[in-house]
Amino acid sequence: MENLAPAGTPEALERAVAAGADAVYLGCSAFSARAGAGNFDEEQLRRAVSFAHLHHVRVHVTVNTLIKDAEMDEVKELLRLLNEVRVDAVLVQDLGVLRMARECFPDLPIHASTQMAIHNATGAGWCARMGMTRAVLARECSLSEIALAAKQPIEIEVFGHGAQCVGVSGQCLFSSMIGSRSGNRGRCAQPCRLDYTYRGKRSAWLSPRDVCLRDYLPELKKAGACSIKIEGRLKRPEYVAVVAGSYRRGLDGKPADAAEKQGLLQIFQRGGFMKGYAMGAEDAVVIDPTRVNHGGVAIGSIEAVSGRLARVRLTLDLHDGDGLQIRHGHEDHEMIYAGRDALAGDVAVLRLRPDMRVQPGDTVVRLTSARQLEEARSLTIPEIPCDMTLVALPGEPLTLTVTDGVSIATATGDAVSAAQKRAMSEEDARRSLEKTGDTPFALRELTVYTDNAFVPVSALNALRRDALDRLAAQRTDDFARSGGAEQPEAEARLPVGPVPPMTVCRTPEQLKQVTDGIACWYPEDFREAALAAALPRLPQGTWLHLPMACEEATLLMLHRLVTEYADRLGGVVLGSVGQLGLKWPVPYGAGSGVPVMNRRSAVLLFEQGCAFVTASPELSGAETAVLMAGKPPILVPAYGYAQLMLLHHCPARTYLGLDKGHAACGLCDVNDANALRDTALTDRKGVSFPLLRQRLPEGCLVRLMNALPTDNLARVKAAGYSPLIELTLEGGCEATSGHWNRPVE
Repeated sequence: MENLAPAGTPEALERAVAAGADAVYLGCSAFSARAGAGNFDEEQLRRAVSFAHLHHVRVHVTVNTLIKDAEMDEVKELLRLLNEVRVDAVLVQDLGVLRMARECFPDLPIHASTQMAIHNATGAGWCARMGMTRAVLARECSLSEIALAAKQPIEIEVFGHGAQCVGVSGQCLFSSMIGSRSGNRGRCAQPCRLDYTYRGKRSAWLSPRDVCLRDYLPELKKAGACSIKIEGRLKRPEYVAVVAGSYRRGLDGKPADAAEKQGLLQIFQRGGFMKGYAMGAEDAVVIDPTRVNHGGVAIGSIEAVSGRLARVRLTLDLHDGDGLQIRHGHEDHEMIYAGRDALAGDVAVLRLRPDMRVQPGDTVVRLTSARQLEEARSLTIPEIPCDMTLVALPGEPLTLTVTDGVSIATATGDAVSAAQKRAMSEEDARRSLEKTGDTPFALRELTVYTDNAFVPVSALNALRRDALDRLAAQRTDDFARSGGAEQPEAEARLPVGPVPPMTVCRTPEQLKQVTDGIACWYPEDFREAALAAALPRLPQGTWLHLPMACEEATLLMLHRLVTEYADRLGGVVLGSVGQLGLKWPVPYGAGSGVPVMNRRSAVLLFEQGCAFVTASPELSGAETAVLMAGKPPILVPAYGYAQLMLLHHCPARTYLGLDKGHAACGLCDVNDANALRDTALTDRKGVSFPLLRQRLPEGCLVRLMNALPTDNLARVKAAGYSPLIELTLEGGCEATSGHWNRPVE
């Protein structure tokens, strides 16, 4: 299984290689889901790929954001560069980028980013049919879903360590809608890490703990995962070294001892670690509402305070330069310890600043360990062993052949002279040739063929440098994938002709009020019994909206019901792109869970048989006009409360401290006083974001809705577009224009 490490900067890349990463992922230019990371310009990228390939480490580049039409030429230039430098894979979210990459650069390996929202085996199979070589599964997938997906003819990568987005992969508009910084375009402002009030209690109800699957690598490997991904392109290089090193040892079959586990906690974690959805984490285990930043490691508590000095009884060793935090009620005081090293059980004295208010009993936490950081910085990249063969025979060219066991290179010098006094010995040759300290190589075996030859030391040194330079270049070239020529791109032609307006309703009662265009039902309850009871009573020709995320068994159940009631249904609206992996017995279109931000994306979906697609709600009016040129069958969001997030945990259950029984929960079914129904999260400004449940056989998803409806109905109709109207929480209230007049970053 691949040890896949983040490389937000060249320094982090170097640390990843030193720690034993098999592959790294990094961003290049603006089209990366972590625009705030250092990312790599063209020169840095070329150096990075050459360096990584020299050490037989693969390079995956993220181009995993949604792309506007005006940016597509720039994206093609980037893909051209990535193809030229022979990166090992490109991660994509945008379907238009996928289409362009497969058509123009057919030899460039493409991975489906987790942002593409591939939740099940059907989705993984669709990715394989689309020519992708790997699917990075959504972080919400269970171990059993991972195992099912791994049976498809495609590599499966899983999220293994670090910060996990609270919103279901690829389905978050929160940062975009409240601040115009789109998480789908790498600029998330992380509103999920803020405090919200739920049932009168103010806490970080949307802030997940960090994931750590270090102890579960055998289970993931058995399930068929080919790669374990470490999050952290925004993290410091030392974090990459510590975590990638730990997972290297784990993949090599070495269990983590107490010191290694504490090291992972020390370098960075929020709320301790959780085992992730893959290994069954639920609700209260997932969320840590008390703290959104690095939790550190507790090293003692204050036992006495005298003036500006605090005596701390240590439970762990303390070292000069450690970064500390004293936790006093709701206040945190940070400082750097300067003093003598102290052992666990000792008393250390801290000098307090005038602004620090502390008292006996306050916990002292170490945020950064000076020794850990130094050890991470000093970790060296293993030398590459090589064998050398020197031929130094009078009258023949001086020749040195070097090999790492796979790649081979030869350097040739001038003709060798016969020795007049002292001939070169094998030991003389070794003393010169083993001086490889300024190269990544180390001499393993040396074979010398010589007979009374005189070879100046300077000639041997020059020959060694030339041969090892050639070996480095050959080794790098041999490891890289074979490149392929760019192919011409056919014009992306969209079908012409309007689609009828669509009204998506949450309740059957709302459906009865729809008199114009297509009526679509997006039910609250997707359990088989509920659907089987409701489908026969739907108005003839109603479309069924599929969930944006579901397990394989649920998707197959939905397909079975759609087949059974095909004569009653007008069609289905796909909730995620992976649902194209099934052959639907009725017409189908792509809903808002399949974002279309550019014309190429729309073309791909129409080529896949969609009757219509849905424009991204993150497009401005001007950008929508570009997408809608020629009036293709594209629905334009016109009215409704936007779904800001789709949550895999339940705030109601988290509030109650429940960490088991998510799938069987019946709080809402029995109208329990603690149920999610009719609750909301309220921010610090008093704005309330309603919570709606969506019941699936595997348990509920929770829809976090915008506080205000977006209302561009008049604008959409005036432009001649087909409107998409979504009814959920309708009542008399003010509205917003969404992004119609303010493009997202």
